Amino acid sequence: MIVRDGRTTLTPYWEMSFPEEDEGHLQPESEYVEELRGLLVDATRVRLRADVPVGAYLSGGLDSSTIAAIVRSRTTSPLETFSIAFTDPDFDESDFQTTMAGALGTDHHVVRATHADIGRVFPEVVWHAETPMMRTSPAPMFLLSRLVKESRFKVVLTGEGADEFLAGYDIFKEAKIRRFWARQPDSKLRPGLLNRIYPWIPGLTGSSQAQSFFGVGLLETASPYYSHSPRWRTTARAKRFFSAETRQAIQDSGDDLAPFYPDGFERWDPLNRAEYLETSIFLSQYLLSSQGDRMAMGNSVEGRFPFLDHRVVDFCNRLPARLKLRGLTEKYLLKEVSREWLPAEITDRPKQPFRAPIHRAFFNDSPPDYVEELLSPSAIDRAGYFNPHAVDHLVARLRQGLPLSETDDMALAGIISTQLVDRQFVSGPGPSSPLDDTDDVKVVIGQGSTTREQACP
Repeated sequence: MIVRDGRTTLTPYWEMSFPEEDEGHLQPESEYVEELRGLLVDATRVRLRADVPVGAYLSGGLDSSTIAAIVRSRTTSPLETFSIAFTDPDFDESDFQTTMAGALGTDHHVVRATHADIGRVFPEVVWHAETPMMRTSPAPMFLLSRLVKESRFKVVLTGEGADEFLAGYDIFKEAKIRRFWARQPDSKLRPGLLNRIYPWIPGLTGSSQAQSFFGVGLLETASPYYSHSPRWRTTARAKRFFSAETRQAIQDSGDDLAPFYPDGFERWDPLNRAEYLETSIFLSQYLLSSQGDRMAMGNSVEGRFPFLDHRVVDFCNRLPARLKLRGLTEKYLLKEVSREWLPAEITDRPKQPFRAPIHRAFFNDSPPDYVEELLSPSAIDRAGYFNPHAVDHLVARLRQGLPLSETDDMALAGIISTQLVDRQFVSGPGPSSPLDDTDDVKVVIGQGSTTREQACP
């Protein structure tokens, strides 16, 4: 930002770019493997420089496991690792975490998050994030950083960036399948490939359900946001909860809300276009901020990201698309790099996105006191962002124990977090500590087969 003669100019100091589709000299695959391995080792070593001990997050997935393995195998630094376990089995990855911690021989620390824990800390999470959010995932990340603080660590290494720059998300596979399907839109077999990445969605082998969702806009392959259009259409359904005033404000914003596309964007490989959107919107605006830095620094913990080393990013951006997404195998090159360090059950396990329970965090056997008050028709009407009748209908469904769609689940998080932002920063004074009166959260700390419990204040 430059301010001169009363005028402000905003100019990016760095912009992400990719080669055009037909550019670049292809090296033998083995050379790419060795180059990425060397870059990751050096990026990790650089981020171990500190005058305090450095720990590492360990999710049980490929990315964080790779970073932790580099520390153990390529440096002399001791390592303690930190993980989140969920009491809800739909979200828990603790078996993989235990496997990886055992393989590395680290002193491993675990925080166990219940539905009630997530709902209890959510006001403090929003207070640190200072923005509405449509997920509760920052809450367990806040609990994790608190565990790091209580363990007397100030710095942790994490695996953020690998999914965005090495094609780790299902959305990249989905876009590839849809483009393949679009070449023969009447095919009954090609939509069935979606079963490979969404096996829990029944009926995709036939084309009727796939056509009704993934087939919308199927032939619009020239669209700059082709990869993300199904997701954006889905989340747009949450707008039905908005008040008339909010809808009007969005309409008045017009093109101000549209994504920015850099010069040459249309000539990039389709995978690179999708990676740009995911990186410039989701990674930078949410993962590294609301879910990452804000939750870590809320407990005075610094996160460091070897995969976001500028040399690693530049290398990934010039890779041929087939070395990132080989068929429907995500992060192909990283898996080849990591086989030297990781057990096969970690390297070859299916990608599991980090998620946390939403409606069960707020509507359970011991719901947080603030939820009923914030979602009351009078509170919704007073804040003015949402339609009281629409919100009341959603709350009624929850009280009846009826299932929610993923869109409505995310909308619930958005409504509650927006109401909290309004209460904490707009209509009322920001609290100095939203959790002054909450209960402790149990933490398990252990090494090998020995564990002990301590309360996390």
